[in-house]
Amino acid sequence: MTQLAGNSQPAAEAVPYRAVALKAAAESIRNTIVGRLQDDGLNHHDVRYRVKSEKSALEKIGRRCDNGQLKYPGGLTHLDDLIGIRVILFVETDIDAVAIALTSQFTCHDDEDKTAMMRKNGGIGYAGRHLTLEVPAGNPPNGCGEWVGQRFEVQIRTVLQHAWAEFEHDIRFKGTSGGNAEISRAFTMASTLIELADQQFVNINDILKRLQAEGAVEPAAEAQRLDAGSLRGVLARAFPTFRSSKANQYGWMVDVLAANGVNTVSEAEDWFNSVDPDQVSRVMGYRFSPGQVRVADDLLLQSLGESYVDATKAVGNDTNREGKLRSRLRKLRTERNGS
Repeated sequence: MTQLAGNSQPAAEAVPYRAVALKAAAESIRNTIVGRLQDDGLNHHDVRYRVKSEKSALEKIGRRCDNGQLKYPGGLTHLDDLIGIRVILFVETDIDAVAIALTSQFTCHDDEDKTAMMRKNGGIGYAGRHLTLEVPAGNPPNGCGEWVGQRFEVQIRTVLQHAWAEFEHDIRFKGTSGGNAEISRAFTMASTLIELADQQFVNINDILKRLQAEGAVEPAAEAQRLDAGSLRGVLARAFPTFRSSKANQYGWMVDVLAANGVNTVSEAEDWFNSVDPDQVSRVMGYRFSPGQVRVADDLLLQSLGESYVDATKAVGNDTNREGKLRSRLRKLRTERNGS
C-alpha cells in the first residue's frame, strides 16, 4: 500500500492512503446527510460526495511554506478535505437551515460563508457556504458510528450557483482562456443574472407556500384517495407556519399514513386537524422550522408510539429509520414524563 510519507513528512508520521475506507466513509456520511435533510423537510436537489485522489493528496501534503516548512506537517491527519460533500439546493434561503442541521449533527470546526463575504466586498460570483465537520465520538449520527473522528468538508450551494461555479471552474482552471477580458465580462453578467434568478426562486417558493396555506379542500375530498399532491395541501393547511418538504417526501408520507390506516384526504384532514403541531415542536426543540412531513412524522410517532415504529420502520429507503424513530420516541416520552 502506498505511504503518504517519503520526503514530505517524518517516517514516524507515515499514514497509508486508504481509498476503499475513505469511499465507504464518504458514502455513509452522504447517506446520513440525505437522511437528515429528509427528516427535517429540507428540499434539496442532490447530495454528492468525492474522495480526493491519492495523487492529489500526495501533492498537497508535499506543499511547503515560503520558509521551506511543510504546510501540512501532520500529513494525512491534517487534511480535512480528503472527503468532500456537496449539498445542492433549490432556494438560497435554505442554505442557513442546512448549515444548522449539519452542524447540530456533526462537530463543526469551521463555518465560512464565502458567498456572503464576496458580496460584502463588492465581488461577483459564488464561492458557497463551506463547513469543516467531523463525525463526533459522543452520539455519532446513525450510520456513521464506524467513522468517528473522520473529518470532511461540505459545500452548500443552490442549483444555479452550482451550475455557474462548475462552468466557471471548467473554463478558468481547466481551459486556456481564463484571463480573457471578454470571457470575464460575460461571467460577471451571467453571475448577476443568476443572483437575480435565485431571488425569484425564493419569491416563487414564498408565493407557493401562501397559496397552499390559503387553499380549500375539494368538495369530493371525503372520498378522494390520498396522494402526494392532496397530502401537500392537507399539511399546508394543517401546519401553515412550517416549511414545505421535499416533493418526494409527500409521496413517502402517503405510504406511511397508509401503513397506519389513513387512506383518504378527509381522514388525513381529520387526523392532522386534531393534533397540536406546536406542542410536539416544543418537545422536540427543533433548532429551526422543520418541514411539514417531519412534523407529521413526529406527531404520528408521539400518538402511536411503538406500533408506529413497527409499522413504518421499513417504509422508504432510509436504513437508519428505525434507530432514529426510537431515539425520537425516547425524547418524546422523556419530555412528557418530565412535564
